[in-house]
Amino acid sequence: MMNKKSTFLLGLLLGLNAFGQSDSEIFELSPIRVIAGDSLIERGGLTSGFTTGAVDLYQMQSVQETSGLVPNLFVASSETRGYGDVISLRGTGNTLFFSPAGVAQYIDDVPSGDVFTYSSELLSGNSLTVHRGGMGSFFGRNGPAGVIDIQSPKPMQEQRINLAAEFGSFDKRAFRASLSGPLSGSGVSHSLTVFHNERDGYLYNATLDRHTDTREAQGAQYNLFFPLGNDWNARVKLVTESIEDGSQRLSSLFSPDRYVVGSDLEGETQIDRNQISVHLDRDFEWGVFKSITAFQDWELDPSTVDLDLSPDPISTSTIQQDQNLFTQEFRFESNDSGNALDWRAGLFFQDKETGGDTTRVFPAPPFFPVFTENTVFETEEQSIAAFGHVSFDVTETFILDAGARVQKADASIDREKTSPVGLAPINADKNGTYASGAFGFEAIMSDHFSFIGRSTSAFKPAGYSAFTDLPNLAGFNDESSWSNEIGFSFATSDSTFKARVTVFDVSIDNYQLERSVPNATDYIVITADEVSSSGVEAEIVWQPTPNFVIEGSVGTNDVTFEKHTDPFSGANLNGFEVPFTPSSTFRGSARYSLDSGIFFQATFRGLGETFFDEGNTAMFRQGSYEVFDAQIGFRTDRYSVVLYGENLGDEQYYTFINPQIFAATPGDPESFGVRLGARF
Repeated sequence: MMNKKSTFLLGLLLGLNAFGQSDSEIFELSPIRVIAGDSLIERGGLTSGFTTGAVDLYQMQSVQETSGLVPNLFVASSETRGYGDVISLRGTGNTLFFSPAGVAQYIDDVPSGDVFTYSSELLSGNSLTVHRGGMGSFFGRNGPAGVIDIQSPKPMQEQRINLAAEFGSFDKRAFRASLSGPLSGSGVSHSLTVFHNERDGYLYNATLDRHTDTREAQGAQYNLFFPLGNDWNARVKLVTESIEDGSQRLSSLFSPDRYVVGSDLEGETQIDRNQISVHLDRDFEWGVFKSITAFQDWELDPSTVDLDLSPDPISTSTIQQDQNLFTQEFRFESNDSGNALDWRAGLFFQDKETGGDTTRVFPAPPFFPVFTENTVFETEEQSIAAFGHVSFDVTETFILDAGARVQKADASIDREKTSPVGLAPINADKNGTYASGAFGFEAIMSDHFSFIGRSTSAFKPAGYSAFTDLPNLAGFNDESSWSNEIGFSFATSDSTFKARVTVFDVSIDNYQLERSVPNATDYIVITADEVSSSGVEAEIVWQPTPNFVIEGSVGTNDVTFEKHTDPFSGANLNGFEVPFTPSSTFRGSARYSLDSGIFFQATFRGLGETFFDEGNTAMFRQGSYEVFDAQIGFRTDRYSVVLYGENLGDEQYYTFINPQIFAATPGDPESFGVRLGARF
């Protein structure tokens, strides 16, 4: 029997010989759509759509690399393929391990589970759209702060083969092969993509005398499109991904060199992700019906970390965790008939089971030289929701839209901890019914200028933390918010210049945070009574000639505790900055293409001051920073050669800081490489 790696390599060889992917838009020059279009979802919320060309422009290869891509989008990445990441938008996000997502993710109409299960690969050829603001009335999966919507290209009428390879610093090697097209005139089409990438580590372990944070990922996805008869169409999608990484990229905040560690334990992260989904749709005279059924399995086995980051065997963590997610979405929406009334409605069911087995070792003198505790838990969440949104053209120049969501959610926990002081079981459940709404307008003042406004309520359901011995601390409350935004969009007659500016204000009650319990090994979700988030967002695109485009964005975000008392110390934290919320984000790019196929492009992205603890401690603060990238290349219809540089100038910054262990994740260092592509 072949092991996983042998099976994958066989698939890769088959793919290299026979398969490719349609990416007809990959060289599209204009990288971002900032002006809301005619679709319902673009009218009802702020949408930034990035074409496949923009994904290439910003050299994005994972969701974790989208931080700052749109105003006030932030990904605090601990560089463990999503496990322990926080994704926030306008100040609302998830906690590291247990609270619901603030920013939901959809890939080809299939919703993801908790943030730690989000895919770590953003495959070439995909487009990416970020919807800002509460999106509960548009999507089955609740997106209280926004939704990241990723779409892969559909097969074209001809067979397309795409082969790609990349070689770069730190012995980086990446290969991708894909096929897309019809199957012998049968009305059936398909697409297959296989990939493999790996690199050496950035961190040098002085104790073990080697670089330990190596990275390796491999996977495949297959789509089959076919008619069912009677105007029904079907799609079956299969996805598999396997991660075999070395140590987590963590270094001590006391280390004179952030890329040097002294751990006695090398550490590793191994993740397997599998998904199957079945999509059905049919056009009717009244609109379109869609059914999306999906089952997803995510498994972390194991994640091992040296918590003390020293040459001595003092404190370690070994985590095994899995999540099974079943979702069913029925969606009904208007067709493209050009009627004054545009609408979308649906029903959504989710069943999510998360299991964990965590062993942590701590020093605990004088009674226990080594204190070992094992926590085994299972949490289950079920929810059913009805959602809908409608847009109505009151006149040719004034549009109203409104939406609502009602969701019933049930959560339970079955948990037991074993330690030298005995057993600590917890068995509990809770349920709740939640509602949210949205109302907005667009006033078209001229062919160039429009005025927009929106008011939205949103929620994040209550749930449970697994890392506490006390039943009264295990459960946490639901979070609710109310946001208001107003702005304008502008475009010149020839569309060479487009801009959008928005001002927003969000009030959040029971803001969910994760905290260590003092003088204990417990780690729980707490809630702050009141949080405010306000700011300004601006996006522009200027394309003076077909060969030259400049675009950029800036967002400011003041996310502050209005009413919050530390539940353990009693300290008044009113006026302090909320952790994991940068004060600003900004990005920009310029691209010039010659008719000969030669092109030059440069980008930068940056974040403002960010704190990683509620007390805004100086040690746990990341100051403002910018990262510059550049590419130069030559492309034809068949071949491409691209030379690239990332983090030019070798900016030093952290993408995540862990106050509990005084450690942080340094950002990617300066690197260079070449990307090769062939299309047939």
